[in-house]
Amino acid sequence: MGTTASLVTLRSPRQRKPADVVEFAPSLGVDVGGTFTDFITHEGKSLKLLSRSAAPGVVLAAGAKQLFQHASSLSNSIQIAHGTTVATNAILTSDLARTAFLVTAGFRDVLALGRQCRPRLYDLEPKPLFLGPPSDLIIEVDERIDAGGEILAPLDCAGPLALAKSLVAQGVESFAVRLLHSYANPIHEIELTKALRGAGFAVTASSELVPEFREFERFSTAFTNAGLMPLLDAYVADLRAHAPAMRPLHSSGADPQFFLMQSDGGVIGLDLAAKEPVRLVLSGPAGGVVGAWHAASSEGRQKLITFDMGGTSTDVALLNGGEPVVGQTELAGRPLLVPVLDIHTVGAGGGSIARVDSGGALLVGPMSAGSDPGPACYGKGGPATVTDAHVLLGRIPEGHFLGGSFAVDFAAARTKIEDLARSIALSPAACALGILAVAEATMERALRRISLERGHDPRLFSLVCFGGAGALHAASLMSKLDLPEAVIPNDPGLLSAKGMLQARLKREYSTSLVGVGLGALTREPDQFFAKLTQRASQDLAATGAAFDAEKEERFCDLRYEGQSFSITIPLPPAATARACFHQAHFAQYGFDMAAEGQEVEVVALRLRIVGSEPPKLSSTMSMQVGPVAPLAHCHAVFDGSMEVPIYERPRLGVGALLSGPAIVVEYSSTTVVPPGFTLSVDERCNLIIRRSP
Repeated sequence: MGTTASLVTLRSPRQRKPADVVEFAPSLGVDVGGTFTDFITHEGKSLKLLSRSAAPGVVLAAGAKQLFQHASSLSNSIQIAHGTTVATNAILTSDLARTAFLVTAGFRDVLALGRQCRPRLYDLEPKPLFLGPPSDLIIEVDERIDAGGEILAPLDCAGPLALAKSLVAQGVESFAVRLLHSYANPIHEIELTKALRGAGFAVTASSELVPEFREFERFSTAFTNAGLMPLLDAYVADLRAHAPAMRPLHSSGADPQFFLMQSDGGVIGLDLAAKEPVRLVLSGPAGGVVGAWHAASSEGRQKLITFDMGGTSTDVALLNGGEPVVGQTELAGRPLLVPVLDIHTVGAGGGSIARVDSGGALLVGPMSAGSDPGPACYGKGGPATVTDAHVLLGRIPEGHFLGGSFAVDFAAARTKIEDLARSIALSPAACALGILAVAEATMERALRRISLERGHDPRLFSLVCFGGAGALHAASLMSKLDLPEAVIPNDPGLLSAKGMLQARLKREYSTSLVGVGLGALTREPDQFFAKLTQRASQDLAATGAAFDAEKEERFCDLRYEGQSFSITIPLPPAATARACFHQAHFAQYGFDMAAEGQEVEVVALRLRIVGSEPPKLSSTMSMQVGPVAPLAHCHAVFDGSMEVPIYERPRLGVGALLSGPAIVVEYSSTTVVPPGFTLSVDERCNLIIRRSP
């Protein structure tokens, strides 16, 4: 989806702001990563703590206590907007709750059959990543509704309810109800869901979550959501259990308010997140994209490729004038019909483990050392990783990691890499350079996939590098794709957490609308969007007035008559509707059918409600000008070992200019400027890396 959507004001009389509703104004952004949990306050105070996957609430409370010891001046209770990987990791590891599947009789194998696609064309024994539930957890329901919404066979609730009760006794924690054509008429799903919830079961109904056609994708989305619900219930319960520990941080003694980042770059409250956890599958990376757009976009810089390298993975996205929201994604073979930022993830991060395979080849990732034991340089017996390679090469100088608060064990890093180097007959420095080269090859493929493979010329884009390790690889990746510049925002290792503070409350609704022409839709859009607007107004009334007086953004899924798949575009004006679709089709596929006069039909409608913009973040930028002396010097390896000056980023003011080699240190990250590159500071205090003239 684009960002210039059709905008109209909600016309519901329900849209009144209750007197007791607190405005959404987050005071703390938190990004829960695989290695570190990052914290940043609205005023710019920051902190990084090692993550604890089994006890996220403990880490969150500890960080809040350190940052808000004197928070009595806050006008409202502490609001915490954060991203989590709990949904992502559960899907990637297939560690979801035991879930039963209720489906129309005769359609038990929809998930197992899928789309019959072969992701690996020449694989003689393909193994599907996702087959759905085992047969003993599938309950066939006697009922039938056709594609037009007409009831062909009535629903029998008694039998399925009895079977559901027996499955609970066998350890089933959640149920997914997905009846055929419920997008056209949900009456049977409503009745069956009501009966199951009345018996006290956790239930996901596909017609509530994604009332769209395409049975496989709708079934997969609902089934995944049901499997995540018990996990998110436990996560939310853990957050709420640690909320009382944060009451003394505010003068009123109120519990903090929690908000979770969705995959589309918006935030939602805990209750909705627990009900629809599938919307959180890219929760953490989405914060980085939001933060990167706010940090690096300007009138002269609207084409960005974001590069977010953390401890476990690297996330990349292409922003061509705005945040790239799409209506569907796939994760671990599961198609998911939920709005997400178009982010591509690879298993290459600072903690990615380096090893040698049976054939003597050097491999890096996707396994990560995480936070415990972490890389070898953490001093806890961890393996050789990408971070250790940087330490050995002198690119992470001793005494400057996390502002000097985290002691790097240089000897441990060297020992592990020496052991690896001996096994492939290389010097330690050559082995470390090889580790970086292998990791960067994986990152380069990811960057090419979202740019060149989609018809975008990377030479027209700026590379925005962030995450704890992103700025270490900025210049190298910039060269590999012939990008003109790399941009390092302020607090790059905390940018995802900062993005949480800059996100808005967001909610999206959708419905199928097959068989309607584009002309009919654009002539009378209010008629077709009426049901979605009504649903939105009811939700706003139920969830408070955080969206008060805001506008709705309208989108439509379109295709040429006879096509199987569609393109989502902002609802266009009637006069230019066909031209807008032709243009969008050409941009995505390289051709259009305007000359043939092919009819354009509507497939689905989408309505997005966006909350007001949060208060702007306090600036911590340095305005110092003039020459800056190096803080110190160190020896680092580039094309041979050389003496390299070390600069403190907070002392680099607007207009500063350095020539490589140089290393710039700050609390959350380290920036490497190799020989042949320059680094300057722009008017927004971003570091800009370019090739030397």
